[in-house]
Amino acid sequence: MKRWLPLGLIAVGVVLAVVALLMSPSDEDRIRDRLTQLEEAVRIDDSERNPIVRHGRVRKEFAEIFTKEASASVVEIGDRLSGRDELAAAATQAAVVYQTADVSLGDAEIKVDPSGMTAEVTATATVTGARHGHPVRRDELPVALRLEKVDDDWKIISATVSPRRAPGDDGL
Repeated sequence: MKRWLPLGLIAVGVVLAVVALLMSPSDEDRIRDRLTQLEEAVRIDDSERNPIVRHGRVRKEFAEIFTKEASASVVEIGDRLSGRDELAAAATQAAVVYQTADVSLGDAEIKVDPSGMTAEVTATATVTGARHGHPVRRDELPVALRLEKVDDDWKIISATVSPRRAPGDDGL
């Protein structure tokens, strides 16, 4: 009977390992979670008016979302941002222009490379917000993101926000 005990423990261990593997989120799920975290990080609401507090929160979130050398290009404002600190500063400054703003990344198409170390995401960013003293406006902007797996965690290495599409524009 004592001989079966080690074999039984090994069998239980194998079963638990297989269950853990099957229950763990896929790379696509983990990337979608990262996109949701980005949406929340850039949200602007009336409860966070102090720019120092906002900057601290955004920097903390961006440390989890972006690599240190991340870059972004926002065509409509003509800015090329380099480095996570510059990205955080730009996100903080957005609260100076906008009273409220929500961003949602819809229609996300995620392509993880065969090595499982990099991924590309194309999505539509829907920005719903009100500039100070103006009515709420809704814009849809094409977004392209590149991500890299760093220490088994997906981080954004670059983001490109294209100009908003005019009604009826098919993107061609």
